[in-house]
Amino acid sequence: MIFISNHIYRCSRRYIITSVLIAVLVILIIATILLVLLIKSPTKTIIPSNLDNIPALRWNSTGITVAGISGSPGSANNQLSFPYDIFLDYANNLYIADRGNHRIQKYLIGSSIGQRVAGNVTGGSSSDKLSIPSRLLIDSNENLYISDRCNARIQFWRKGANSGITVAGTGKKNKQNSVVFPSYNSLSLGSVGNSSNELDRPYGIALDPISNTLYIVDQANQRIMSYILGNNSGTLLFGFNGAGNSNTQLSWPVGLHFDILTNSLVIANFGPHKIVRYVLGSSFWTLIAGDISGASGTTPAQFNAPAEATFDPIGNLYVADTYNNRIQFFYTGQLNATTIAGITRVNGTNATTFDVPFSLRLDSQLNLYVADAYNHRIQKFLRY
Repeated sequence: MIFISNHIYRCSRRYIITSVLIAVLVILIIATILLVLLIKSPTKTIIPSNLDNIPALRWNSTGITVAGISGSPGSANNQLSFPYDIFLDYANNLYIADRGNHRIQKYLIGSSIGQRVAGNVTGGSSSDKLSIPSRLLIDSNENLYISDRCNARIQFWRKGANSGITVAGTGKKNKQNSVVFPSYNSLSLGSVGNSSNELDRPYGIALDPISNTLYIVDQANQRIMSYILGNNSGTLLFGFNGAGNSNTQLSWPVGLHFDILTNSLVIANFGPHKIVRYVLGSSFWTLIAGDISGASGTTPAQFNAPAEATFDPIGNLYVADTYNNRIQFFYTGQLNATTIAGITRVNGTNATTFDVPFSLRLDSQLNLYVADAYNHRIQKFLRY
């Protein structure tokens, strides 16, 4: 019995010693790991840059004509005349504000033949006609909103309809109701009105689909108006302080983009050569790109009369630098751009040049579409 007891005692002692050694070893391992983590410098942590998780953003510098005939304006269904704006629907079908033909053309993806979906080549002020349509957008039901510039109104054109409904402006004729494209530095004003229900040469339009608010560039009044759809009168949102370069003024603004993430409007401020952001409810704009002093130029940080700005889903900025005949690309937060289409200050009709690029859009694959207005064509630049 004494032998058995001693044996049990020795086994128990050996088990206890082994358990203690294992516990000490585990504690040492944990302590070592914690020590390494505590003394590890945070500067050694590898944080992916904003470009690590996105596809390469490069475009072919040679454009493909997807609508119109270069250098050949006309009203046939395969021709355009001074196209000033483009829009892509969910299926990447192309809609064009065919300004010189007073109509909106739709090109099914892959087709070189357009079909008229609004307006008439003769132009006019009746509900079935347009006069110098300069901007358009499409809602989720494929209804059209058209900036009917020389009729001083915004027309709502239901999908498949033969006529439009005025949703903003009085529709009074502008004195300059003809197909002329003067220099903006010598634009002769024809007063239409500046009350809450009037517009004067409306341009860019943007829609907040949640609040059903339509935002409008009331260009000749140097202001931005907002209309709740269904109301005949609008609300002054920003501007109306005379044309100028201060951060409470606008000067011949053209393009308009509603950024739902920041609850702001991005404005192509054509006259002072810059892209600015106006947060709804504030009393001033902030600079996104361009020379803060309002100077034009050809450097990567300057524009010459930018007419349109848009963003990709990552937040990079694309600008139609109209009189520099180029498209500028800005990575998020950067003030210096890369030219991705066109040649700075060179106008031409070949596949690498523009003549007054007045609008741009991206399709679902980030291919770039440009309204090459004075070449009477739409150019597509493939991303690769």
